[in-house]
Amino acid sequence: MLTETIETCGRTTPDGVLNLSLNVGVSNAEVSVVVRVTPLAASGEADANGWPKGFFQSIAGSMPDLSRPPQGNFEERLSLG
Repeated sequence: MLTETIETCGRTTPDGVLNLSLNVGVSNAEVSVVVRVTPLAASGEADANGWPKGFFQSIAGSMPDLSRPPQGNFEERLSLG
């Protein structure tokens, strides 16, 4: 087994526990694991729902060229009543 770096993000539980489940590709073997915790947003920078403050304002309008193409004509159906 070669040394491999696996990067992932997770969310802690309300009591501060981070649960991880990683597939390392080898079974019944002892492995060394290093965990480095880096907060993505400081606790004072999140809103009541856990989103970083200003997140939605920063992404609004980020796809200005997005448009819905014509949907065509729908068939006329008989009335049920």
